[in-house]
Amino acid sequence: MIQTSGQPVAKPILTLTKDQEALLDLYLQNLDSFLENLKDAEKIQVEIETLHLKKILTGHA
Repeated sequence: MIQTSGQPVAKPILTLTKDQEALLDLYLQNLDSFLENLKDAEKIQVEIETLHLKKILTGHA
């Protein structure tokens, strides 16, 4: 509940059409996919940087 002026007020219920719900689901799937790809890219970047630092520290740069 939302509270204004000390009085609790019921939050309105949002109802989506089937088309809006399908579009929202597709958007969320795409967002999840994007975030997974971003995580994978970050892991690859860390691996590249780690290998580079190892080469520098061992004198094989």
